[in-house]
Amino acid sequence: MKPRTAFWAALLAYGVLSVVSVADSIRSGGPGAIGVAVGGVLVVASAGYALRRPERAGGPEEWNLVAIAAVAGAVLYALGLLVGVA
Repeated sequence: MKPRTAFWAALLAYGVLSVVSVADSIRSGGPGAIGVAVGGVLVVASAGYALRRPERAGGPEEWNLVAIAAVAGAVLYALGLLVGVA
């Protein structure tokens, strides 16, 4: 997988997981949960656009610290949700 695709896919996964993780809290109307949900939706929208139009969005061209950190962060966040830490 190209670093640019992995970078934007990781951000897309992070955005989706952040929205899903606060779904129950949104029902109570807490401002923090709503802020996280709005932020997650913005991340999903921007990452989705970048995956559809990679020539316009940019991103890392090689496996550097930014690409590795984005992918590792998304994986660790998902694992944290699975074990109930986040």
